Formats: sequence, structure tokens, C-alpha cells
Amino acid sequence: MKTWQEVLTPFPLAQFFAEYWTQKAIYISADYTHKFHNLFSWNDLNYLLNYHKLQEPDLHFSMNGKSLPQTQEPQNWSDRLRQGATLIVNGVHHRVPTVAKLAADLRHEIGYQTHVNLYCSPAKQQGFNCHYDTHDVLILQIEGNKKWFVFSETVLYPTPEMKSSSQLPPKNPPYLECILKAGDVLYIPRGHWHYAVACEHPSLHLTVGIECQTGLDWLGWLIHELQQNSYWRQSLSLYADNNTQILEQQLTSLKQHLIDTLNQPDILHKYIDALAYCDQPPIPISLPAQIGNDIFPNGFMTRFTWSPLHHLSTKQIGEEHYQVQIGAKRIDLKGIPVNLIKNLCARDEFSLLDIADWVPELDFDGDIAPLITRLVTEGILQIKN
Repeated sequence: MKTWQEVLTPFPLAQFFAEYWTQKAIYISADYTHKFHNLFSWNDLNYLLNYHKLQEPDLHFSMNGKSLPQTQEPQNWSDRLRQGATLIVNGVHHRVPTVAKLAADLRHEIGYQTHVNLYCSPAKQQGFNCHYDTHDVLILQIEGNKKWFVFSETVLYPTPEMKSSSQLPPKNPPYLECILKAGDVLYIPRGHWHYAVACEHPSLHLTVGIECQTGLDWLGWLIHELQQNSYWRQSLSLYADNNTQILEQQLTSLKQHLIDTLNQPDILHKYIDALAYCDQPPIPISLPAQIGNDIFPNGFMTRFTWSPLHHLSTKQIGEEHYQVQIGAKRIDLKGIPVNLIKNLCARDEFSLLDIADWVPELDFDGDIAPLITRLVTEGILQIKN
């Protein structure tokens, strides 16, 4: 878990997951101020606001716990900030490459879907009332300071439908108070109430939302699997005058079918495999190479790298026959020597000269060029500039 360790440093990763994950909030002070300097900045925010066509719900404002009316006029945005409103930009991982890489790496390492939102608060302002989220969050302080108050949960493990707006806030005082400065991290489990107030200067932070799977999600996946069977899609029997015998027989039969399904030896592994590839970011588009143009711009010195948002996995189907999966894309490769596939999968980047060293017996025009061309046009492999 390299990326998780980098985010949480200097706090020990094993201790975090053993003592805090899904249990209680923790404030982690950075060992240096510019820990997230290369991740996001005021310049990145300005670029988003000036050159991206942002509108609700992706861009909105909140002030004193209330959402402000929608406005699509950029000239009004700075006015609202001066008036004390907090700016929220959702889905920053869809718009900023460094944030997209962070979200993808965290998701790969923990196995759960992640998303990243941005919050910009004027000095001494509170954007939201005390509330809880229905997903776990990591707050990464980018600029400025912000004081946080975290309270114990009143509802254990709330689902997305169980909003805090329909619950009574806690009566006990916060169990954690902290001031985040640039580079600091705050982890808050889902269901734990919290609010924050910016300090003497404007605050800029990213919130990483982590959508953990639950037993209910497994049941949802199972329902989707059962939908493929017409036996489960047929109508239940009618009953009249309290005569439920036929309906009871049908439900008993369905119950037994469900038990048989759950007893299938591979049912758990099918769900676990599905988790590995659901909610993956799309394969990045890389033009003009992806349409088959100029794939070897530097000849044999051309270097290639795998998709920066995904992790490669391979499965051997037969002799010199492999299945390659990256994100949700899966392709079959045949006639590939084992030494080549092992070296390709073991390296983040490589050149054509590297391939020539690994498998000198292969012909460039007949073997190597077609393979690389296919991987590039499929979007799995990218040319390193």
C-alpha cells in the first residue's frame, strides 16, 4: 500500500488500519508543510474555474449550513467567496491528472471506489452544519488552516439512504478537535458527525471519499446475478381468499434455489473478482497513437508505459496464450513467449531495445511491432513523452 503510506506518513500504516479504520477519527500531522504541493494548488483551482465549464451539481456553494441558489456566472463566484460562502467542486479526480492518479492508486490498494471533492473556504467561515457522511473520508489539507470537530456516531454504519439530515445530532462533546495545516491529514469514519471552521486565512482542502462495500452490496450483486435466470423473473402466483398454498410452494422453491446458488463453490470468488474491476476509471485516451499514428516516434528508443490509472494483471490460458486485463478492458494475446510477458508485466516502462534484449529471437516487423501496436491502440499501453 505505497500510496496509502505516502498519504498517512509519518503515521504507521498497519496501526492506522488496526486501530482507526472504520472505528474512530485520527488527525495526522505532516512531517513537512508541502506534503501535497504536487497534488493540487491554488493555481489548479484557478485553472478549473477559468477553463472548465463547471455547473451544478459539480460546482456549488454552501454558507452557514445552507446551500446557496445555483449560479452559472463565473463573475458571481468570487463575490460569493468574499461574502463568506464555501466553494465545493465535486469530482476533481475527473479533471486533474494528479488527483486522478491518487484516487486510482488508493482504489487499487484498498479495493473500494474512491472519489475526490474540493472545498475552498474563506477565512473564519463555516460552510456546513454538523453532519455525518455515509462513506469514509480522508481530508488532505492543501493550503491554509482549518479547525475540525469530530463527534461519535449516533447511527452505526449508515447507508447512503440514511442521511444525517434526518437524524438528531449527538449531545456529547467532540472526541477530537484539531487544526489542520498544509500537509496534514484527517480521517473520519462514516457515521461520525463533524464540522469545520477555516482559521485566519482561506482554506483549501481535498476530501477523498471511500465507498466501502458492505453485506448489502454483496446482496445487491447477488440480485443482479439472479436476474440473469428467468426462474427469478417470472411472476409470483396469485392468491385469493387467503389461499396461499401455491404461493408458498413457489417461494419455497425459490428459497431452495437461492440456497443452491449460495452453495456454489465459486460464488464468493465471482463476487471478489467483480470487486476488483468494478468502478474502475476509464482507459485514458492517448492521441494520435491510439488511432495507429506515429506509434514509434523515436524508433527503437521509443519508450512505453502502462496506463497511469490502472494496474496490469495477466492470466495464462495456455502455452504462449495470455489474458491481459487492465481496468475493465480484457484482451487475449497469443504466441507470446513467457519471458516477454514476464518482463513486460514486471516493469512500469520499457523501450523497444529492452524487448529486443528479452526476446532476441523475435522479429520486429512480424512479432514485436504488431504486439505493441495492438496494446497502444487498445489504450493499454501509452507512449512515454
